[in-house]
Parts: sequence; C-alpha cells; structure tokens
Amino acid sequence: MTTKDLHESIDELMADPQLVELCELQRTGDEVLDVISLTENQHSDILAWMFDAREGHGQGDEILRDLLTHASTQVASGDSGLDGRCSTSQFFSKWTPSRIRTTSFGAAFTARELGIAASERVDLFVIDEQNKFVLLIENKAGSGHTEKQLNLYRANFSKFVAENPKLKGYSQVYLALDRKYDSEDTTSRACSDTWLHLGYEWLQTSARRALMHVQRGNSAARLVVSYCNRQTEWESPANSASLKIATALHRTYPAAMRFLSEMNPKRTEKVWLENRQEDNNLLFLLQNKSAIALLRETKGMASVKATILEENPTLPSDSIFLKRKRLDVCPSGWKQFETDGWWPVFMNVRYTDQERTKFSLSLCWNGKHASTHEEAEFLRKQLALVEPRFSTHIDSAWRRVYIKRGMNLPQLLKLIGEMNIKLEAALMRT
Repeated sequence: MTTKDLHESIDELMADPQLVELCELQRTGDEVLDVISLTENQHSDILAWMFDAREGHGQGDEILRDLLTHASTQVASGDSGLDGRCSTSQFFSKWTPSRIRTTSFGAAFTARELGIAASERVDLFVIDEQNKFVLLIENKAGSGHTEKQLNLYRANFSKFVAENPKLKGYSQVYLALDRKYDSEDTTSRACSDTWLHLGYEWLQTSARRALMHVQRGNSAARLVVSYCNRQTEWESPANSASLKIATALHRTYPAAMRFLSEMNPKRTEKVWLENRQEDNNLLFLLQNKSAIALLRETKGMASVKATILEENPTLPSDSIFLKRKRLDVCPSGWKQFETDGWWPVFMNVRYTDQERTKFSLSLCWNGKHASTHEEAEFLRKQLALVEPRFSTHIDSAWRRVYIKRGMNLPQLLKLIGEMNIKLEAALMRT
C-alpha cells in the first residue's frame, strides 16, 4: 500500500460512524477502576467489601455464596487435588451447592488482621459465627503462590485457633485465589493437598447479577460489575459492543488500524512535543487513548482470526468468537449443536507470553451448552475419538484439554487446521 493509499484509508476510518461509537463507548465514566490499577492489598479490600452483606453494593450475601458454591463444585469434581482428610475438603463435603444456596450468610464479616501479625497472616479472613467457619483467602492477582508461604499461613492460623477458645469448633477453609489460575496446570498448585486453588471465574455470576442491579438503578453495584469485568473474561454489554466494533474496524481498515495501533503508546506525548509539523493522526491518538488502547489490545487476536479464516475456508466467520486476549473456534460441522449463541464444543486460543507472540490451543467441552444431557454425552464421546483425555473425569460438566502450548503463529495455524479436519471426521463417525 502506498503512502497515499494509507492516508486515504485513515481518512475513511476517521469518517466511519463505528469509530465515533467506539470512542464514545470507551470514555471513562464514574467507575474508579477505569483510572487506577489496583495493588494486591486493594484487591483484597474490594473482595472484603463485596463479601460484606451489609455494604451498599446491594448484593447481600450472594457474592460470598457464589464463591462457596464454585469452591464446593470444584471439590466435588475430584480435580482439586485436596487430601480428603484436610479441613477444607471436609468442610465442602458437608457444604454442598444445594445447602449453600439455601443458607443465609448474612452474619458473616470480613477481617484483615484477626490478631495475627501481618507477616504471618493471609490476605483476607471471612468469619461466619452463625455457620461456624473461617475462610482464609490468600489472594494473588497474577503472582504465584509458594509452598513455604501457604504452609506458614496454615500452621500459624492453626496455632492461633488452638489458643483462642472463641474459634473452637469453627471449620478452617483455605482458599488460594489466582487471577492466572489454570485448571489444567496441576503442577503449579502449591500445597494443593490442603489449599483449594481457584481462579476468578466465579465472579462472572456476581457480575451478571450486579449488572441487573445497575439496570434497576443501584449505582453502587457498578463497582462490582467493574471489578468482576477486570478479573474475569466476562464482558459487560458495553465492552462486548466495543469488542465487536473493534473487530469490524480491524477487518475493514487493516492497514490504517495497523498504522494507528503500532505507534508506541509510551512515546506518543514525546513525539507530539518534538514534532514541528501538524499530525492529525498523532493528535487523534492523544485525544482517544482508551479507544486506541482497545484497538491495540485486539489487534493481535483480530489478525489471528483473519488468518485462521484465510487458512481454513470451510470455517464461516461466525464460527470464531473474538475476545481481547483469546478466541474460540467452533470446528467445521459442530456449529449445528449451538444453543442460545453458545457452542458446547470449541477450540480455544490464548497467548502464553507477555509479548503475545506465542499461543496455546486447547479443546473445550461444555455439557451445559448442549440442548440435552444425551447430546452432551454424545459430543464428549466423539471428542474422545480425537483426544482420549475426554474419556476421563466423566462426572465433570466442563472439560478443557490442552493440545499444545508455546507455539508461534504458523505452528498454531497448522495445528488448528489439523484439529479441524480430525474433529469434522470424528463427528461423522456415529
């Protein structure tokens, strides 16, 4: 593309109503998390606020119930790695999802100290005097847990309980939260025999509920929606709309989008200051930082989607669902099982490095998105023809199997093509 053609493409982009809509959707509103980055302690403070049934978020004890329900389901699946004799496992053997959903936790309160030295305590305690339990939550917003640390915290708290009659008879529940938790990576779970490792996906339920509260006029619930949106892959309707527009702009104006998104965001102000000539493109970047950040963030996966469609002509465009840092691919022939816009079987692509040059490919099955239980089991059996690991953990309602990690783009494209052919063939072997 010549320089003249590029400038014409940029002018067309600037005149596109979709870009105007994107810039408007990306404007910072009244959500404080739009303008700050949380420290680890601040993450714990927000979780404490959300777990407190008496706070103004309007969720009552539902967010705490979401966490307990998810944790109970994970333990019941048999994939947690917990020793059945540990206190966490014994607690959830009694507290099933049905019991949790029908019990009040309105008396629970949170604490950061609880009389334990800062160097010896976990990030957050949730104490329920009525139901007689203490949750110890070690919250890592991206940094990993260590065995030494978790063993120390559990030993110190066990000693603390033994010395305090007030806590006699309380169940001790140890939860290790990690934003980058990988359900398939069992090797990185420190002290997994006594600590239940969880991600943040349980917050998606909380986010959907909070969004309904926002729509009913409870503005305080916005913080719940905002926080959940940043810790999980759940997207609010506004963010989903922004992603859809960004994807369309990448497809319609590939050269112009590449030019704008490749400008170094850390040097934009300096370049503007040193540039003696008027540069409207540079000025647009400075005036619409949030929208450009989204375009920059989605550029990689949008490019991957375009290349996958080019390399696999049998895949329709609506067989690929694009997110900021991942995309899902419904294999050829499997889209017929879609229910309510969701696929029970799909391939998942994610980045595996910070530079976003390496990828992982996993194969996913979600029985909840099949139209019937019988159909879900049929699809699982057909998947097992391609990947035998789907024959294990048959009691699970959701299964992710990693095919390969750390691939460059050509390797990823080749593997997707191979898997697509195998999956299409497996579906025909009824």
